Amino acid sequence: MNTFLKVLGIIFLALIAMKLAPIVIGPLFVLAGLLAAGLLTFVAGLWAAGLVLLALIAVLTPVWLPIALLVGLIMLIVRLARGPAAA
Repeated sequence: MNTFLKVLGIIFLALIAMKLAPIVIGPLFVLAGLLAAGLLTFVAGLWAAGLVLLALIAVLTPVWLPIALLVGLIMLIVRLARGPAAA
């Protein structure tokens, strides 16, 4: 009789779990959807920031390119003025 009551109890708990499953799983799906939407928004924001940075680099090329060439030329002159490196 004791085993029969245990089996009945397990069946009863399984029925309750099946009835409550949509109540528990629904908010989990909503939470997962919100998390995915937030992650996609973050990735889209990073992508947009990268595009803005790329456009800024392209627009400012007339400014930074001559400066980079000048710095490279100065480094070359300084290195040549020092003489050969000691081994």
